[in-house]
Parts: sequence; C-alpha cells; structure tokens
Amino acid sequence: MKKFLKIIFVILLVLSIAGAAYGGYIYYTVNKGVNSSFSGLEDKSKLREDGEEVDIDDSFTVLILGIDENEKRAKKEQLNRDEFRTDTMILATFDREGDVIKMINIPRDTLSLISSEQAFDKINHAHALGGIEGTVDSVENLLNVPVDFYIRVNFDSVVDIVNTLGGVEFDVPFDMEEPNQDDSGKIKVKKGKRMLTGEEALAVVRSRRVDSDFGRGERQMQMIQAIMNRSKSTGAITKIDDLVDVVSKNVTHNFTMQDITKLAKYFASNDIDFEQTRVLGEDYTSDTGAYYYKPSEEHLFVLSKTLREILGLPAPDVNDFANIRLSYWLNPTVFIGEDLINHYILEGENIPFYAQPGYESPYGDGFKIPDNQLEQYEDNEGDTDVSKPDGQDYTEPTEEDNLDESYDDDYYYDPGTNPRDEYFPPERDDRENYE
Repeated sequence: MKKFLKIIFVILLVLSIAGAAYGGYIYYTVNKGVNSSFSGLEDKSKLREDGEEVDIDDSFTVLILGIDENEKRAKKEQLNRDEFRTDTMILATFDREGDVIKMINIPRDTLSLISSEQAFDKINHAHALGGIEGTVDSVENLLNVPVDFYIRVNFDSVVDIVNTLGGVEFDVPFDMEEPNQDDSGKIKVKKGKRMLTGEEALAVVRSRRVDSDFGRGERQMQMIQAIMNRSKSTGAITKIDDLVDVVSKNVTHNFTMQDITKLAKYFASNDIDFEQTRVLGEDYTSDTGAYYYKPSEEHLFVLSKTLREILGLPAPDVNDFANIRLSYWLNPTVFIGEDLINHYILEGENIPFYAQPGYESPYGDGFKIPDNQLEQYEDNEGDTDVSKPDGQDYTEPTEEDNLDESYDDDYYYDPGTNPRDEYFPPERDDRENYE
C-alpha cells in the first residue's frame, strides 16, 4: 500500500471521550494506553528560549505525522517504524487565547534542509533518515517554529479508528475508487455527504487521481476535524477499550497523561475553530527527474511570524530559515559544507524585501490569504504520479550526486549549477561572503 492517511489526532480523540471520566476504570485504561505509546523527544526545541518547558495551558504546537507503514510492507521490506517515510505532515498550532487550531499542511515533496544529510531534500525523507527527531528538526528548519509535541500514526490505525467510532460523517467532493486496506480489491465512494466506514474514509483521504496531492492534503485536514467531532459522541465512550488498543499498537506520541487530560477537558468545554492552509510554493523537477516542491519564502516568513506571535516568541529573523538563508544552495541532494550551514548569514542589501519594517505582505497572516494571491498557485501540479511511491519518475541519486564536498578552508563552497540561479543571481565572487 503506497498512499494512505495517517494524520489522525488519535490521542486527542481518545481523551476527549474520556475527559469527563477522570478517574476509575476509564482513566486507568486510557493511562495504560497513553504510557505504552509514549516516546519522548531527546531534547526540547532549540527554538524555545533556554529550553523552557511547554505548559499545555498555554499555546503550543503539535506535529501530526502519517507514515507509510503497514504490517505487510514492514515484513516484506524488513523495515522498522523509524525507517518509513512520512506521507502526511501537518503542523497544528493551538491558540489557547483565541480558541483556534491553525493547521499547516506541508506537502510531502517540500524542499527542506535535512541537517543530518547537510542537504536539501524532500521533507518526507527526513523521517526515513532520522526518525522523529530528524523530522522535527526539518520542520523547524522550514518554518522557524518550535515543535512542542508530535503524534505519529501509521496506516493500520485509520480503518480501525473510524470503524471503532461507528463511522464518520463526511462530504465527499467527487466519486472515488481506491485500493482497499490490504490491496486485495477496490473501494468505491460516491460523491455527497454520507457516513463513511473505515475503508471508505481511507479512500477519501488517500485519493489524488482527480485533483492532486494538495487537494488530498485539504481533505486530510477536514477529516481530522470530522473524526474529532465524531469522537465527542455519547456512544463513543463505550468503545474506549478498543480505541486504546488501536492507539497502543499504531500510535507514537510525546504527550503525558496529565497533558492529555487537560486537553480533553479543554475540548469538552470549548468550541474550537479551525483555520488551515498549506505551504504555498511552485513545482520543480530536478535533473534526475525527481519532483520537488519549492516553498514560497515569503509565505514561510509570514506563517512563522503569525505562529511565533501566538506562541509568545520574538518576531522571526530571515537568518533563522534554512530555505531563506541558504537559498542559493537550494539544490536538491547536493551536499552543503558545515561551515556554510553554521556561518553564512544574510545582511544589508541581501535581506529580502518582505522582512523590511513596515512591509505588508499580500499573504496576510499566512492563513487568510486573498483570492488574488491564491490564484497564482492554482496550477500547481503536485505529486500526481500515483503509480510511484515517491513522486514523478524518481531516480535515486548516486553517491557522487549526493556528496560534493568541494569547499576549502576559507569556508568557500562552489554550488555548481544551481536551479535557483535565475532567482538568486550571484553578483560577486562568493569568497567575499566568507572573508
């Protein structure tokens, strides 16, 4: 199975059900499931000042990851959970003062710096190369926003969760036909509002044959809302044992029981609004034939500014964004010298216009974007080759393609032929940047 949904807020689903039953058997059962699926991050976010602890009563972020893991593929390819790619990536920011969850869909082919590789590559490769820690690092490199919590869900949980909840109501935008859970047949779903089974919900959020990877991302965020709302139904509480079992087997997270209990009570007593967007950008196909997605630097900057304000953090600096600071070396899979990564900065005339004081961006706050601005991105092709697991006609780079360490002791690095030269033409000898 190559494409599927793994973006469910499973922990919140379960605990929003159990929030009113803080104590007794239900609390014991949920606590057991939460502890068995807990896996903490090694370090606090580098973007949190002085490694400060995140209080769940304040605003915070959650990275929702869906990985391309299922039992059949794991056995066939002899892979463990950390070696799978992410098929879905959503950064959700909980604005506790505004009672809003702002969700950003990060397209799977987005170019982002993968620190362990010292190169820009598809952000969905970060998990296969560095597990949760590598993925968190790559998202922070991209958006300059701390990742406080994460939830990682695999394929096998999707059908089970929806079926355990007795289905989920969803307005299907068009007729769909997709492979079923074990690739043994097809699932057909008709257009219109209907109660979906687990297999049908999976088909809805994995389909991209009619629209694109971007349309699929929007449906995935809509499905999160639908399942969260369904989990609040009075009948769901009777399914707590089954839901906890699904979580234990298929979900990894770094929430404590205390955190989740607070969130459950918060969801139970407040009406939460959702705002969503995706990282805007443009299509790019490399010399190897691999499809990439180049994010708009201005949109990244605006999104970061909005989210950092919600989180009570200082306004962003362009040098805190790998995609902006190292834009001249944004050449997929090409090795970037460590000295460049650590020391090169933008200053003076090289500071982009959108970071200048008083500038008003046409992207607004990054979420409520004017239609005339969005129209520029309507022709994105996205990842449309549904026959391939990793984009259009992808050819794995050779070791020679990946590793070009041609820089000297003066921090000089020759980027060679860079596909972004037309956007960032060098105006002088690069050596001047390091003297």
